[in-house]
Amino acid sequence: MTIKELKKEDCQNMVFDCHYLTKSYIDVVIKQKRETIRFELKKKRFKRKQKRGFETTLFEEYIKNPEVFGIYDKSKLIGVIQGSLEDWNQCYRVWDFWIDPRYRREGLGMQLFNHLLEKAKIHRARAVILEVQSCNEPAISFYKKMGFNVIGLNTICYSNEDIANHEVRLEMAIRLI
Repeated sequence: MTIKELKKEDCQNMVFDCHYLTKSYIDVVIKQKRETIRFELKKKRFKRKQKRGFETTLFEEYIKNPEVFGIYDKSKLIGVIQGSLEDWNQCYRVWDFWIDPRYRREGLGMQLFNHLLEKAKIHRARAVILEVQSCNEPAISFYKKMGFNVIGLNTICYSNEDIANHEVRLEMAIRLI
């Protein structure tokens, strides 16, 4: 397996199917009482497996100075990761991460992610941050294994019904310095 940096022209017309199967979600409960606001995050199981996800492309205009890396099996692209340094806070944001489903659970995602972490260190980033849906149990488990922790959430990022839909935006991070 080889990891290579990808340029915008390498990725034109590429669409990545980021659908996944999940059996659990992080339930978000907000409790407010007088001066106190408490957020409770608790792992719960769906009644049956759910298929969730989205499609994504790389090098979107809103990403400043993206760095994109692909992992190849011979000449076949089997995974990508896209990140960029947010210089206003010196954090490196992971925008996209995808591994071909046929190559998952082989350690290739870890190789690709570790490559990006090294790039973030070269930029002297103080942390690497990313977004994940609270129902994306496979991704959350992977990120925890990589050393990431939940640092925040947004309960109306995807719709006004994110909590009811069990699809809350979680921010996760790992400190580098």
